[in-house]
Amino acid sequence: MRILTRTYWVPIIVALLMVTAVGFWAWQTTRGFRDMSQERPRRFASGVFNTLEGTLCALGDRGRFRRDQVERVLKGTIGDSPLRFVVIEQDGRRLFQVGDVPADLSVSGDSGESLKQDVSLFWRKVRLQDGAAGAAPQAPVAPDAMFDLKLEASDQTMILGIAAQPERRGPPPSQRDARPPPEWRGSPPPERGGRPPLSPETTVLVTFIVILLFIGAGTAAWIMTIRSGLLAEQLVIERARLNHLEELGLAAAGLAHETKNPLGIVLGLAQQITGNPHVPEESRVMAEHIIDEVDKATARVGSFLTFAKQRQAKEERVSVQEVVAKVADVMRTDFSSAEVKLVVTCAPLRIHADEEMLSQILVNLLLNSLHASSAGTTVTVQVEAHGMSAHLSVEDHGSGIEPALLPHIFKPYVSGRAEGHGLGLAVVKRFIEQHGWTIRADSQVGRGTRITISGIRIAKNGETGE
Repeated sequence: MRILTRTYWVPIIVALLMVTAVGFWAWQTTRGFRDMSQERPRRFASGVFNTLEGTLCALGDRGRFRRDQVERVLKGTIGDSPLRFVVIEQDGRRLFQVGDVPADLSVSGDSGESLKQDVSLFWRKVRLQDGAAGAAPQAPVAPDAMFDLKLEASDQTMILGIAAQPERRGPPPSQRDARPPPEWRGSPPPERGGRPPLSPETTVLVTFIVILLFIGAGTAAWIMTIRSGLLAEQLVIERARLNHLEELGLAAAGLAHETKNPLGIVLGLAQQITGNPHVPEESRVMAEHIIDEVDKATARVGSFLTFAKQRQAKEERVSVQEVVAKVADVMRTDFSSAEVKLVVTCAPLRIHADEEMLSQILVNLLLNSLHASSAGTTVTVQVEAHGMSAHLSVEDHGSGIEPALLPHIFKPYVSGRAEGHGLGLAVVKRFIEQHGWTIRADSQVGRGTRITISGIRIAKNGETGE
């Protein structure tokens, strides 16, 4: 696991570096667009200031102006441009205002800029009454009746309101084919009848998300490739280990099988000794001890051969009630000898199971419960349906299992009894796994043990066990 984690760090670090680089590019690009979007209205405002100052100076005559001419020029300047309004003030008094002027408009200082809702404000001092436009000094003087506004000999403040985002309003019919103002040609107008184009910031965001998706997909593919290679290597190693274990198992099974023959000879000789009346009593007692030990060794060798034997479960439609009853009848004599009561509660179910393996499972579980029970107690076998599966449980009220031993009772050669060989429950676990069932042990010291087998598939009508 550590090797896998360490190996995965390479694509993860590369992906993080790529994400960081793309994020930095998106941030720089977005900031550049923002700077451009701020600089564009600033340049536009500077041009409008210069144009209006020169135009209005040309309209004036020694500080005298015709209001209608000035307002006509200001309205013409707004037209279809991004300008929202134009205001000219002098000494806090508003001289001209054209467009949608906010009621709470106020500025301070000789020049500056600010953002008010969706309008960028620009203002600066201008001088409209000194003939800065280059009027000829010998021009004839117009009569005062032609003018209705006289400016004082001081600077005026011109305030421009420019849309923070340019509006794409259609030109008047006479200018259908006219191009947009040069100051706002940085982003093309929408196609006629189509959707407006995405803003540069949105385009960068979409590009960033797409690149992230590609990086994520590439990193995932890289990791899966690494994982597949590592799993392939582990599979080869595991196969080699299983082959080695299988060879060891075959060798051990062969050794156990060959051991049974000498044990049979020893058993036969010991039985001859015990049956010979000329043999002294002491030798006859020793021969009986030999017979007992040979029986134990033979039983252990048989259990080992059962555990080591590689056999697949042949599932058939089996009446679990009949199998349990048959095993209970065979073992009832042993329970009666030990004065332990055996109670069977079994629903009439047909299940998919290997009958021989199921019988062996029941025999091993009942023997364990019998050995753990004392006289006068009860061992219960219960089978009941739970939905589409059945549960089989064997419960006793015997000595119980130590908590430290409980997680290991299904391992080979683990036993809570000094005379136990520790293969009975290991065989049970193997048979259950071959059926795809699950087994669970619950036990309390001095109160008993309950073994539950779940996941037993109930056979439907018309189903075969194959």
